[in-house]
Amino acid sequence: MLSPATVRARWVSFLGTFVALGLGVTILAMTALVLASAEPEAPRRYAATRVVVQSPAVDQSDGTFTPSRPWSPQRADALVRALGSIPGVERAVPDRAFYVQAVIDGRPVADPGPEPRGHAWSGAAFGPERLVAGGAPADARQVVLDTSLGLPPGSPVTLLTATGPAWYTVSGTVDSPVFYLSDAAAETLAPGVRVIGLVTEPDADVSAVAAAAAAVVGADGTVLHGDALARLEAGSTERTRWIGMQILVAMAGLTVFVSVFVVASTFAFAVVQRRREFGLLRTVGATPRQIRRLVYAESLGVGVLAGGTGVALGALLAPVLGALLVEGGLEPAGFAVRFRALPLLGAFALGLVVALLGVWSASRRAARTAPLEALREAAVEQRPMTRGRWIAGGAYGALGLGLVVVAAGSESDSMINNALYAAMALIVGLTLVAPAIVPPIVRAVWWPLSGLRGATGLVARESALTAVRRTASTAAPVLVTVGFAVLISGLFQLRATGYALEETVRQEATTVVTPQDTPGLSDAAVAAVPGAAWLLPTQLYAGGTDHVGAVGISGTAFHRARTGMTVTSGSLDGFTGANTMVVRAATARWLGWTTGRSVPVTFEDGRTVDLTVVAEVTDDSTTASVLLTTETVRAHDPSALTPVVYSAGADTDAGWPTALAALGARSSSTAEYAARTDSEDDRLVRIFLVVLIGMSLGYTCLAIANTLLMATAERAADLAVLRLSGATRRQVLGVVAAESALSVGIGTALGLAVALVTLAGLRSGLSAQLGARVELDLPWSTAALTVGVCLALALTAGVLPARLALRRTGARASG
Repeated sequence: MLSPATVRARWVSFLGTFVALGLGVTILAMTALVLASAEPEAPRRYAATRVVVQSPAVDQSDGTFTPSRPWSPQRADALVRALGSIPGVERAVPDRAFYVQAVIDGRPVADPGPEPRGHAWSGAAFGPERLVAGGAPADARQVVLDTSLGLPPGSPVTLLTATGPAWYTVSGTVDSPVFYLSDAAAETLAPGVRVIGLVTEPDADVSAVAAAAAAVVGADGTVLHGDALARLEAGSTERTRWIGMQILVAMAGLTVFVSVFVVASTFAFAVVQRRREFGLLRTVGATPRQIRRLVYAESLGVGVLAGGTGVALGALLAPVLGALLVEGGLEPAGFAVRFRALPLLGAFALGLVVALLGVWSASRRAARTAPLEALREAAVEQRPMTRGRWIAGGAYGALGLGLVVVAAGSESDSMINNALYAAMALIVGLTLVAPAIVPPIVRAVWWPLSGLRGATGLVARESALTAVRRTASTAAPVLVTVGFAVLISGLFQLRATGYALEETVRQEATTVVTPQDTPGLSDAAVAAVPGAAWLLPTQLYAGGTDHVGAVGISGTAFHRARTGMTVTSGSLDGFTGANTMVVRAATARWLGWTTGRSVPVTFEDGRTVDLTVVAEVTDDSTTASVLLTTETVRAHDPSALTPVVYSAGADTDAGWPTALAALGARSSSTAEYAARTDSEDDRLVRIFLVVLIGMSLGYTCLAIANTLLMATAERAADLAVLRLSGATRRQVLGVVAAESALSVGIGTALGLAVALVTLAGLRSGLSAQLGARVELDLPWSTAALTVGVCLALALTAGVLPARLALRRTGARASG
């Protein structure tokens, strides 16, 4: 039973457990509420549409969030006619989307991001936008645009499209960040159709219209209405939500791990300290089962109080977390947290489970306490390592090393989470075997210091060796803190270096041209770069739900890259013309394509064309699954944008870099490009890592302070004996400070070992994927800052309680 007397006597350990669990439940409640609220939403531009037909979906198991397969132009026209004849439907309108951006004062403005904002004027019927001024576009050179651009009807405006800048006249304005062109002009820029909206009559039966539309479409599409319209959410928004969910899931996972770790270490340390207390209970007749129930009851009592506090704080702070996610671009604008009881109850229940899991091992150890333990006075531990501890430590260590191998071979999206799992297993393994590692580390550290005068070092060393479990327990939180901080920051630097290298390794470039204030580079920007070598990405649909990413490679780029390609069949000499392609071996095996065979593929414009496989190359020859000519891609994907252009030996003093600004581009050296990590994905990943580092640091720093506070508070009598033996107050505090610094040093060494092993494995795997050496740039500044914070906390949590204890007389403290 958790009596008031027990709380008063053990308030330090209970307070640390309460804070750890309360913080954990707070984070779990926040993340649960945000996750429950982060549901897909129908795009605003479909707000006035009640029934929509979407083209056939494709497989999403590769995590690329590829849009549905477009209908062919003939099929789209036939569907529009058939759907428009359904009773209750005024008209069926194909939705065409394409890239377009205004150029004002010589520079592109209002970067639309990955989702196109250009649409056909007929698509205005889908949404709530209405003309603010002017009228609809009457010809192919008129545009309706956002009033915020400050261009009234009749004004000339330059619009940037995938081919380059073009001059238009503003015919009207709307209060929305979109561009409407005439239907004919939109069809040229976006011949592919994926969505057909049904404009229904006011009194139409939506369910009947949807059923009739489903009969018309059959297996060649999906009819959406009601809540199902959320499936129209853009792929980039869906990906952003997915990245946000990874952050939240990682937060929850890390919270559970560290909570269990802190609770387990706190109670395990408390059990060692309470050995005589449990021995007395056994002496007066308590059974092992009763001892175990006592420890469980203490943990459960603390868990209930901490869980209730955490749920209340989590409910209050969830809107703050939601706002931060919106500000960071991890949730769309307008996202709001909705309060629901189930996520809060789940967080509370999980907090109790964490409390009971954390105390499981400690309760078993407490139950094994013998009655004679009440008579023991010596603090030396007879058996710091048990057989079960050796077996469990070895098993977790092996699991961690295996997960390092798995993480090294992972795709970029899953690499971080797999690395965290590997680190967790290694940390648990090292923590379990720490009592066996501590003695040789202590002796190695103090060996060069053996010649120092004074007894402070000797007493600190012997104290650490006598109470090995205490030393290991105080070093464990430092191990977690340093290990996670160095690993997570190292992961970011490793990914940034590796994936910038992936884009430049096969190009002998001296200058790199990248987008500036635009989502990609137009053909005009590419043409302005002397000696340009570029890739033009697109998507191919291989039949059924299969799809594959492809790139159009320019002649210059192909000439430079082919020397690094290993051909397994066919010949690269045949890669000419509009109907040829080069395929990676893995892609060929997956799709059943063979060299010399002509296979039908569907492009972004919905047209199906037979392409001939002229060569297969090894997987490390190219990062693209399929290589096409840039002419082929442009012919079938009028809105495709080039992500980067490489130039070798171009004279940057010739003035061409200056002219790029009006085209939404900028030039930089290859070194500058490789070091720049300000793309959208890298920005999201940076937020991801900062959140995890902040959590691991804050959480485990709490454990450091709590453990050392417990250790020092329980040693008041020992410190008093030192004073009675002739030690000065300064010497006693020096011993405590030396022990605290030693614990930090041991934890730092083990934490760095975990981080280095994991990062080295990831570097090896990344180098193998890229076919080039990736340097491991360790985040020494992060490591130094983390160790400094740990040391400051350890000294504060160790020395201050000792100083307070020494204020009493030596006789009172020892008595």
